[in-house]
Amino acid sequence: MVGFVYLVGAGPGDVGLITLKAINAIKKADVIVYDRLANEKILDFAKNGAEFVDVGKMPGQHKITQSEINEIIAKRAIEGKVVVRLKGGDPYVFGRGGEEGEFLYDRGIPFEVIPGITSAIAVLSYAGIPITHRNLSPSFHVITGHEADGKLENLDWAVLSKLNGTLVFLMGMKNIEFIVNKLIENGMSREMPAAVIMNGTTPKQKSVKGTLSEIAEKSLKEGMQNPAIIVVGKVVGMNKKLNWFERKSLFGKRILLTSDSNLNAGAIDELYDKGADVVICPTIKIIYQIDNIIKLINNVDDYEYLIFASKNGVNAFKDAINMTKFDMRRLYKVKIAAIGAKTNEALNEMYICPEIVPEEYTSKALTDKLKNIEIKGKVALLTSDIGVDALIESLKDTIPIEKIVAYKNVPNFEIKEKLADELKKGIDIAVFTSASTFNYMSLILGDDISFLKDVKIAAIGPMTKDNIEMAGYKVDIMPNTYTFENLIKEILKREA
Repeated sequence: MVGFVYLVGAGPGDVGLITLKAINAIKKADVIVYDRLANEKILDFAKNGAEFVDVGKMPGQHKITQSEINEIIAKRAIEGKVVVRLKGGDPYVFGRGGEEGEFLYDRGIPFEVIPGITSAIAVLSYAGIPITHRNLSPSFHVITGHEADGKLENLDWAVLSKLNGTLVFLMGMKNIEFIVNKLIENGMSREMPAAVIMNGTTPKQKSVKGTLSEIAEKSLKEGMQNPAIIVVGKVVGMNKKLNWFERKSLFGKRILLTSDSNLNAGAIDELYDKGADVVICPTIKIIYQIDNIIKLINNVDDYEYLIFASKNGVNAFKDAINMTKFDMRRLYKVKIAAIGAKTNEALNEMYICPEIVPEEYTSKALTDKLKNIEIKGKVALLTSDIGVDALIESLKDTIPIEKIVAYKNVPNFEIKEKLADELKKGIDIAVFTSASTFNYMSLILGDDISFLKDVKIAAIGPMTKDNIEMAGYKVDIMPNTYTFENLIKEILKREA
């Protein structure tokens, strides 16, 4: 049975600009064939087990030809799979979606087109340029700017130069001097406002403005390159009033997060909303130790308290319970304690309500609470292989406490290349959510960690702060309450 193909517009770059219909198609896709202009964060909407096929093409470095892409899409569909062809912008705006649809039609493969927001309009909006304006531009005209083999030469430049509207050239940086010269040669004023916007709608957006006669030189001097849009017309001058995106308080700042564990997506969205370029490079890799937890739950009746030191411990516990079909009613005699709001929330999601959650989210605060409680039975502390030994040390003489290694923290050497690449682009704020995130970065990068002397450092709490400062670096930002959410709020308060 033949499958189905969705030709999906991914929008111009900002992941928030993809449509709900596109997301629904992505969620049910067995295969997603995507190009370089589609934001890879969109792939996070895919179901588990979906196949990702990267057919991205760089200018002059075509990894896969268009005919090969057509064959890939058709082959997966003939196998009976649901295929999403994810294309930057809109499939039919210089995206060759029409060719792909025609190829599928000729082979009897059913397909549907899901339009996307085209960069021709969205990027201008993010640069503070309305593509039309009642008093300035009654029309707009979108032209491909990267045609080769004389095709640009064959455009009717005499007509384009006299149009009383906005001209938008997509992907035209290679030919910007040719485009500008043709417009001027055919009568357009040298003083006509013009702009180039690179990486539009993303935190990497960069704009250059000037007159038509100077825009090419200015853009090349500023290192502008594709993906970029060239816009020519009176509406460019509206940028002075309407440039809302580049005025955001954190626009242009790059914030490095060294963990993806226990992070609140909503808090990260606050950074994005303020215009920050958030770089997530987890220096820690979490490996659950399920066998240890299975051994614990098989003998759970021997314990009076189970203490969870982190959300990771809860997640490992949950996996072990699901794996063994553990009867949760066996916990009715066991009391639960949790360190931290996120740990508490994770337990609540399992319908477990801890008796003890210290107001200050530290092992010391939990120790102080436990010392004031009469505990006769054994206590199990579910933590990492390197976690909260201080708590065990402070309680061992009064409470029979046993450390259960629920998960291991190991250096994430797989991130080394990406991390090094991101650091070359520059970092303004480095965020550490534990001492381990800092220590493992040191192991992964070695001497390259010296970049921290030139950036602001944010630490989640005093233990992390002390660890960083013992290594010779200054911590600039730390919240009063030691949660990731409050750390982000502190960054926003100081920087925004």
